[in-house]
Amino acid sequence: MAPRVVKGGPGLTEYLNATKSAEPLFGDVQKHVLEKAAKPSGRRQDVLHPSEMVKSDWCHLAAFHRLRLQAEPAEKSKTTFTRENIFEEGHRTHSKWQTWLAEMGRLAGDWYCLYCENVFWCDTTPDGCGHCDAPPAALQYAEVPLNADPLRIGGKADGYSPQDSALIEIKTLGLGSLRYERPEFLERYVVETDHGRLPDMTRLWRDFRRPLPTAVRQTQLYMYIANHFEDLPADRTVFFYDFKPTQETKSFTVTYDESFSEPLIEAATAIVDCLQTDTPPFCNLNGRSGCPACMEFKESDK
Repeated sequence: MAPRVVKGGPGLTEYLNATKSAEPLFGDVQKHVLEKAAKPSGRRQDVLHPSEMVKSDWCHLAAFHRLRLQAEPAEKSKTTFTRENIFEEGHRTHSKWQTWLAEMGRLAGDWYCLYCENVFWCDTTPDGCGHCDAPPAALQYAEVPLNADPLRIGGKADGYSPQDSALIEIKTLGLGSLRYERPEFLERYVVETDHGRLPDMTRLWRDFRRPLPTAVRQTQLYMYIANHFEDLPADRTVFFYDFKPTQETKSFTVTYDESFSEPLIEAATAIVDCLQTDTPPFCNLNGRSGCPACMEFKESDK
């Protein structure tokens, strides 16, 4: 009998490599993190996410299928321990800046009570839970919900400052982000060293003077939703950037420009119309042939 062949799923190779770690405890930590990543994330599948809409490879047909099925494609994105570690560091950076802003009384948004699980909005740092009288230590900041229900768009901003009429976005900047979004900028600062070609971090950070393009598009869509659907005045977004290699920080301000979001709003309207008539749109990236994103749903149907 021929040996049985088991096809590895996403992340399986990374998981198996963790079992070979020279230090067993380190390998166990890696496996624990990857097992957590394999569980359902709880991310809503019944809405269009602004973080996806602003990407150049956003497929309208794939978005239609995901909303119709309210599920991701069967083949989930692969992950690695390094990738999950990056996500966790991003969460910690968010928490740091949000804590400082809350201590200043400059942070509005939703708050979650660990005692009674109540979620409530507060324009400043709350003194406790108004539902069960839990102390401030029992409250977690739950960010700023931004929903355009008629367009099936849902997301969250990192913060909101009523005093400044500004949304807040908290970002970390690493070489990976620059390689993906601004490779030409990164290449300018690569120099020859005894250890090969490496970027000059000091000059690179000195000349980093504006948020990455995807972040700008996303926050413009957030401001559109805040002003048109949430009755939340937002005429600008303040970015806080942490530079991973040196832990230095910068701040940028992006003013509201509705024209950025109009094509995305039109696309969302068209997708919702297609859902109402149960008529799939064409793939906007590759016509009738389809792109990898919508082809995953076709393979799932098979």
